[in-house]
Amino acid sequence: MDYPTAYIDYMLEFHGTRDWFECHEIMEEQWKAESSAERKLWWLTLVQIAVGLYHERRGNLAGAGKMLRSALAHAPEIAWAQLGIDGKELIAQLSERVEAYHQGIVPERTYAEWNFPIADPELAAQCEARCQALGWQWCRTGSEQDESILHRHKLRDREPVIAARRAAQRQKGRNRKQGRP
Repeated sequence: MDYPTAYIDYMLEFHGTRDWFECHEIMEEQWKAESSAERKLWWLTLVQIAVGLYHERRGNLAGAGKMLRSALAHAPEIAWAQLGIDGKELIAQLSERVEAYHQGIVPERTYAEWNFPIADPELAAQCEARCQALGWQWCRTGSEQDESILHRHKLRDREPVIAARRAAQRQKGRNRKQGRP
């Protein structure tokens, strides 16, 4: 099965570098560019999973719970088989993690590596081979010790985001002056 390049890149980062922030960046671009409402929901859910795990690894359990609950709410609507994922297992794993947050049984340092339950052996083989070619370990462990990805959101250049917000605010002001919503 052919998968979108952004999806493959997401899976490589997810399982190879464990850079959840980069996963979010990759899939957010795919989500914004997507015209299909169905696939838009796929990409949004993948963004939410990555952001939830990013928050969890940083110890922000409230943020992790919020994102993973949202992903879990969308999960039954996703055609996981079209993404090479075992949807039932994914939903079970997300449910277990969200329930652990809810019950408060998760220790303060909750983070544990998590892998998508890949059902398509060709997808798994392709991703593993590409990871090896990039010098990454497929299904890497120990990322909670990697400072370069632990605080990644603090290291990025925020100027494009700030400039886009300012432009949107200016446009909103112009629309108000012209009587448009």
